[in-house]
Amino acid sequence: MNLNKHVIEEFLSFQKNEITESIVYNKLAAIEKDSNNRKVLQQIALEEKQHYDVLRQFTERDVTPDKRRISKFYWLARMFGITFAIKLMETGEISSYKGYAQYPDIPELVRLAHDEETHENKLISLINEERLEYMDSVVLGLNDALVEFTGALAGFTLALSDSKLIALTGSITV
Repeated sequence: MNLNKHVIEEFLSFQKNEITESIVYNKLAAIEKDSNNRKVLQQIALEEKQHYDVLRQFTERDVTPDKRRISKFYWLARMFGITFAIKLMETGEISSYKGYAQYPDIPELVRLAHDEETHENKLISLINEERLEYMDSVVLGLNDALVEFTGALAGFTLALSDSKLIALTGSITV
């Protein structure tokens, strides 16, 4: 298939994204404790590498992965948990799907678009909702504490006339 320069550049961008995501999913799989989730991440990584190979047939070039992006997702997973990193990766799958969907006349890219949509669904199923179940309680608790603290400060302000004494009493209240 003879592609114009613009399309080849776009395919090279897709290709870079696929190899980068393949490495990221492998790194996430390496730190995942749940064996079922690890297998899913490894499977997605393998499929992303296959997508890279399909795109390479069109571009006839190799591209290097985005090392900064790999480091970013690995760091995010280590700091905030795999659930957080996976949620961000999910948005990448959506944009890949949209990119491939622009080429309905190329059967290989139609298949890649379908695979990316499948990856998105797999990632959604991996997100550990148990950790997120109590998040609403945390937010409500923080909100309640803020309201009580504000009420206490208002009371101290009316009861005490010295701003330094109000600040000291408020800091003790916290």
